[in-house]
Amino acid sequence: MLRVLLLLVFVPVAALLTWLSLGPRGERADFVVASDALRTIDPHRVSWLDEIQVAAALFEGLTRLHPETMQPEPGVAATWSVSDDALRFTFHLRENARWSNGDGVTARDFRFGWLRVLDPKVEAQYASLLFVIEGAEAYYRSRLDDDSRDDRPAESVGIEALDKHTLRVRLAGPCSYFLDLTSFPTLAPAHRPTLERWAYRAGVVLRATRHLWTRPANIVCNGAFVLTQWDFKRSLWLRRNTHYWDRASIPLDSLEIYIAGDPNAALVAYETGRVDLVRGLAKPVARELRKRQLKGEREDFHLGDRFATYFFRVNCKRPPLDNADLRKALALAIDKDALARRVLGLGETPADSYVPRGALELMPRPAPDGSTILYDPPAGLGAGLPYAARVKRAREFLHASGFDRIADARPIELAYASHPPIQKRIAEAVQGMWESALGLRVELRVMERKVLSTRIRNLDYDVVRSDWYGDYLDPGTFLDMFTSGSGQNRTGWENVEYDQLIAAAAREADNAKRFALFRAAERILCEEELPIIPLFFKRGNYLLNPRFGGVRDNVRDILPIHRVRPAVE
Repeated sequence: MLRVLLLLVFVPVAALLTWLSLGPRGERADFVVASDALRTIDPHRVSWLDEIQVAAALFEGLTRLHPETMQPEPGVAATWSVSDDALRFTFHLRENARWSNGDGVTARDFRFGWLRVLDPKVEAQYASLLFVIEGAEAYYRSRLDDDSRDDRPAESVGIEALDKHTLRVRLAGPCSYFLDLTSFPTLAPAHRPTLERWAYRAGVVLRATRHLWTRPANIVCNGAFVLTQWDFKRSLWLRRNTHYWDRASIPLDSLEIYIAGDPNAALVAYETGRVDLVRGLAKPVARELRKRQLKGEREDFHLGDRFATYFFRVNCKRPPLDNADLRKALALAIDKDALARRVLGLGETPADSYVPRGALELMPRPAPDGSTILYDPPAGLGAGLPYAARVKRAREFLHASGFDRIADARPIELAYASHPPIQKRIAEAVQGMWESALGLRVELRVMERKVLSTRIRNLDYDVVRSDWYGDYLDPGTFLDMFTSGSGQNRTGWENVEYDQLIAAAAREADNAKRFALFRAAERILCEEELPIIPLFFKRGNYLLNPRFGGVRDNVRDILPIHRVRPAVE
């Protein structure tokens, strides 16, 4: 089996050398996870999935995610209450919650940590998650310049430590997913003495030394594990935190985060027993494993829907793509069913709307009458039409745009990153569809990821591949990003009605009305204006050593490795 998989991905020499070097290395951790290189394990600064996975093992928030349902459950907070207007949350912390050095975890630790996130100099990638808190965004924005005279005071933010074990949070507006947010590492507490020793001087962030507090000799954690060893670009070792309040439920004494270097090396490490978990296998490998799984041969392979959408961004500031009719023509001319079946081949769902449909049942909300409601997205442009009918409509929109009548019309440029290889196959397939269905000239541009990211930020592109993983289980995590003021928009598209709908949804306490506002906004995005072209809802995969269980595949694509346990035989 190993040989078959290696031939599929043409394992390079580096991976083979890795394979040959995977001999006995002394003590082995109870559970070993293959990972990409980690830039940081600071819970307030992590943003990549592998970093979030490790930070969640080291730090725990007020809530945590159940390892199988991925729904919020009590973490450091044993209980909480919510005011009648849903704007005030009062959390009651466990008295036995401890830091890894034995200090008690207090409400002040959460307040300190959250205010740290709201300091732009910390460079927390997910600082905006806290903007649902009253005064948080104004506090953050007041600190974007170097003039401290206009800084808003900490007391203006709705975070209060009422006593040692009681934290009260005042929200700027209704937020039905707030308990989901409080499980995210960005909202973890911080051990103030440790941070003040290594990362601050007189309250000012020390950029040169801010990373030192996360070194094994210095770090103080409150999660299930604590970092004991970090061999840079090779591995991290985590040991069970003896002070963790729920340590009796953690069956493993040690975890190793093995830095594999590339997907091929990670696969080799798994097949040779070096690691127990590897995520994100290349498409050819995943397809082969899926075939074998269907034959009953690979029970260790897991595949499922993700809270993620693959789409094209369209530069709405650059003619001729500033014309919505042309954007509609491009969207309709893509045979998304064929793309999913022939190019992807792992059961991906074609997408004409943006919010992933596979996660709708995981976002239940209470209605005013006590019933449960789910978000119902619009169908999207061309949904349900056979491809021939889609092409007919596409040509009508192309004609309405006038682009087909421009002599010597310039080619449309489609840009994508050089890795992973599937991006090239998708781009080539779409290029062929646009050329044959619409008679357009399409040029492909492949770029390194960093170069492409810069081009996207600068609106220096025509059409570019993109994807988005939801940060929390709510339609807003997808739809908020295309408001005119969002830093994630990056299409140049602005629509006053769309902005108003999203703003109204942020103020709406009635979940039925809130979802209706989101539906109207998504209709503008995916049926009327098309600044983005959804292609498919993503799927994810991983290999897990069958000797372990306690977690299962989930749309969040985050496996709580600290809650893995030996499988029951």
